[in-house]
Amino acid sequence: MTIRTDSHIHSRISCDSTASIDDMCRAAIGQGIAQICFTEHCDLNPLDSGFNFFNFDRYSDEIKHAQDRYSGSLRVLKGIEFGEPHAYPREFEDFQARDFDFILGSVHWFSDWWISDKDSQRRHSTESIFEMYYGEVLKTVRLGGFDALAHIDFPKRYLGTTFEPKDLIEEILRELVKRDIALELNSSPLRKGLSEPYPSESICQLYATEGGTKVTVGSDAHYPEHVAAGLDALDEVISRHGFRGVHFEKRMESPL
Repeated sequence: MTIRTDSHIHSRISCDSTASIDDMCRAAIGQGIAQICFTEHCDLNPLDSGFNFFNFDRYSDEIKHAQDRYSGSLRVLKGIEFGEPHAYPREFEDFQARDFDFILGSVHWFSDWWISDKDSQRRHSTESIFEMYYGEVLKTVRLGGFDALAHIDFPKRYLGTTFEPKDLIEEILRELVKRDIALELNSSPLRKGLSEPYPSESICQLYATEGGTKVTVGSDAHYPEHVAAGLDALDEVISRHGFRGVHFEKRMESPL
């Protein structure tokens, strides 16, 4: 299988990108991609730099423009990456009712600090950071209501190492399978100098052991040069574990 879908893309609709939706679409076409899904950040933590940045109406207008402009050469889908949905259940319920093709659930915050915060990293051991993080992920997965869980072992990108509390990770993966939520394969760590994508090989093995098969794929690109980067590596992960790659349109899954 050659992957021609990138289901995790950001533009200037997210606070951490300066690229236009047009920029990202042209890059996708240049990479031979047939379909992309924009998954713009929605961050409701008041401490986050993206707090109140997301503008749904502007996003909807720009997506419609791109869908019209690139019709016939690229399928453009409208998604969202909603941060810490378990912490904002009422707001998340509102987003579930909107016309998104795909909803990614993600965790970046531990209530009052973000994983990249150096002072907080010094105050906590690597093991405790990962345990706290996976505890928040479990809360998000138990809430459910989204289509895929983004970058399950996210802290390794900022800590440069990892710690995998097996019992806690297994509980998360069992909940994903139980709730029919896909596990995201995310290639961004490969361009950040790490040797493996999200998730690690061991987490992929645990997912398969728990009966998990359904995965989405994305580059987590914030700039045109990163669109579709590393998708070949994700293709290898799918083949190695016998996963079933899917994408979502109007919240309904289809094969990659």
